[in-house]
Amino acid sequence: MIVGAGLAGLACARVFAATGRKFTILEASNAVGGRVRTDEVDGFLLDRGFQIFLPAYPEARRVLDYDGLDLRPIYRGVDVFVKDRFHRMADPLAHPLTAMKNFRDEIVTLRDKWTTLLLRKEVFGLREPPRDLVDVETEDYLRDFGFSEVMIDKFFRPYFGSMFLEKDLRTSARMLLFLFAMFDRGGSALPARGMQSIPDQLAVALPPGSLRLNAPVAGVRAGEVTLDSGEVLHADHVIVAVSEEAAHRLLPQTGAPAPLPSRSATCMYFATDDLPPGDPILHLDGDGRGPVNSIAVLSRISPHYAPPGQHLISASILGAPSSTELEQVVREQMQRWFGEAVVAKWRHLRTYQIRHAQPEARQLRLGEGPLAAMLEPGLYRCGDWCEDVSINGALLSGRRAGAAVMKALGEPSQD
Repeated sequence: MIVGAGLAGLACARVFAATGRKFTILEASNAVGGRVRTDEVDGFLLDRGFQIFLPAYPEARRVLDYDGLDLRPIYRGVDVFVKDRFHRMADPLAHPLTAMKNFRDEIVTLRDKWTTLLLRKEVFGLREPPRDLVDVETEDYLRDFGFSEVMIDKFFRPYFGSMFLEKDLRTSARMLLFLFAMFDRGGSALPARGMQSIPDQLAVALPPGSLRLNAPVAGVRAGEVTLDSGEVLHADHVIVAVSEEAAHRLLPQTGAPAPLPSRSATCMYFATDDLPPGDPILHLDGDGRGPVNSIAVLSRISPHYAPPGQHLISASILGAPSSTELEQVVREQMQRWFGEAVVAKWRHLRTYQIRHAQPEARQLRLGEGPLAAMLEPGLYRCGDWCEDVSINGALLSGRRAGAAVMKALGEPSQD
């Protein structure tokens, strides 16, 4: 029995489905996906928090059908807003002419360009976070590697801050190197019809009757799951595939420390009928003068995100500010970026505040390896917090938990 139908739980279920083992997944909400969900609002596809997908993820490549996801690439580069205008920072290997045109841009020195090439060489062939590396924080690693303070502040803080959900760059440099390697190898993309396409693709292959939605769980122990309704279910093997916070609440207390506070994020969506032409690129805040860290016109990446003739804009904010004037402050910042006349036509669709958007990468910061799947005979755990905080980590952790169960059953995993 699997508790949780997020990416880790679905990946675990995939192992059992491949071996013909019967199983049940219990999901508290009305759909699969966990933190990877998409809502349809007035014909627009709204991901619950801005997310991007890295096609080079090794586990994703072995598990997912990329043709079925219809991945739409994001421009390999960014527009950074600094000193009242955007500065294009293009990947010189993907966009050599644009990179040459902006070769002397003042926010990226020649030294930084060379150091970036050295970093690409450093991560060449990397397929997982380098756990043999002496662990340091990302900011310290970048500075020691030779990047200028301007490059760190204007590019790395907003860009990887959007991945880590923190701009202080205190996240382990191991995650920086892993993600940099994934970007370098395959860029970034979005499924054409929203991030929900990823868990939906995993769920559609499950045996009929194996998924039970709207079934919140109140407690778990080896061999037994208790639902909020009071119903008690029994299984020889129980896998808890939920967030670290939920796992700490559900699992028997084993003396493990309480989870660190998870990172929060806010995503504000706008619609517009009138948008000037441009590239499917990420716009970053290099000035630090407003709440918005990044902007993406999602309908430029994939037109399926918006109804015909309309556009969808995603504004991403780190943290979960509670100000009632947040929309007005966001609009004022966007007017500096795109002009008052353009932003005046934006219509607010919805704001998502995700309190538990991402777990802390605690095991990486403490220099530990992946957390073991088996807690005790018959009781297991999985999730990105057990491996590394990414889609890849969630899928990998789920597969490893499934393999641990199969080993306990005396059968090798066929996945």
